[in-house]
Parts: sequence; structure tokens; C-alpha cells
Amino acid sequence: MKSSAGDPGFPIWLIGDSPPAKWADKLEFPLDAKHPARHNIWTSVADSIQDRLYRQARLRLDTSRLYIRNASDHPLTISMIQEQIDLSQKMLQKTINKYKPNLILTFGVSAFMMTLFASGESPQKFFKTTKLLGEQFRSRITDYDDHKVNVIPLLHASIARGRFLESHRDFVGTEGIIRPNYFDYVGGKLADLLLTKFSAEPIWIV
Repeated sequence: MKSSAGDPGFPIWLIGDSPPAKWADKLEFPLDAKHPARHNIWTSVADSIQDRLYRQARLRLDTSRLYIRNASDHPLTISMIQEQIDLSQKMLQKTINKYKPNLILTFGVSAFMMTLFASGESPQKFFKTTKLLGEQFRSRITDYDDHKVNVIPLLHASIARGRFLESHRDFVGTEGIIRPNYFDYVGGKLADLLLTKFSAEPIWIV
């Protein structure tokens, strides 16, 4: 598997947690479209983003240029040693420092925490639940800063497994939605962020 795909100079990045242990030697790059994980965690979010962008402003995000990589270059298994984790984090930090993307979307707890440290943040606690990730999503959307690397978490496996209904509910939180749909919720929020903060950036399909 290649370590990345897309354009690292593009201001928006996607970061997964690690290569899938069983398939790493059979896939081309992180979040490979042939693997169902990409479609479980990103395709529906991207569809919601594009729908909102088009309805609001007749725009479409050029997703072909998104820079995509994993936080770790090695599968995150129980046997993974701390030295491998530290090395992956240093490599990620080096790439972030070089290109300084405006917005990094991470998938799951591990990718979020590793990217926070790699981007220079020092969180005081481990955001290990869907509810806490949802709170971080909302606060980081609200506090978006044009002058720094903004790391915003999305869900990974929890939105595609047995407790997926609870994941919709817990991530969205209490925003008055009777039957919360995580994909519509985050897609709408991210589309609004792009329209507000990226309207003059070269991220659109012309």
C-alpha cells in the first residue's frame, strides 16, 4: 500500500487510523475506494457535503485532490510497539509542518488523537467515546481558526457496526433532531464551514 494519495498541497486532508491488517498488501492507498470502510465512513458524508454545497451555492468540492493518508503506517494491533507509533506520529508531524493544511478530517479516536499531537496540540484527556468526539466536532467547527491547522474528528468503525443507531444519536447530541442522521448532520456542518471559510480557496470544481 502506498503511504498516501492526492495532493498534500490541497488545504483539506483526510486521515484514517491505520492500514487494515488483512488487506494492506492488496490495496493501493489509504481509504482505497475498493475497501468498504471508505464508503461506510466517508462516501455518505461526502455526498451530504456536495448536496448542501450545490443547493446553497451551485458549487462542488474537488474531492479528487483531497490528500489522504493514515495516522499510522502500521496496522494498529495489540502487538504494535510504542516505537512504531512514535515513528508514525513523527512522520505525520513532519508532513503537517511542511504543508500546513487548513483542515484535517480524522476518522476515529486513534487518528484524531495522533493527529492532534502531530499538529502541536496537547489534549488533556483521551476522547474515547462517540459522544466526546461529537462534542469535539461541534467545538472545533465553532472555533475554526484561519491561521492554524484545524483538526476535526469524524467517526470510523462505530458508524458501521452493531451500535450504529447509538452512534448517530451520541455524536449528534442534543441539537433538537428527533431522529439524528450523523451523515446529514456532519455533511451539513462541514459544507457550511467550507462556504464560510473556503469560498475564495481553489478547492472547487470549475
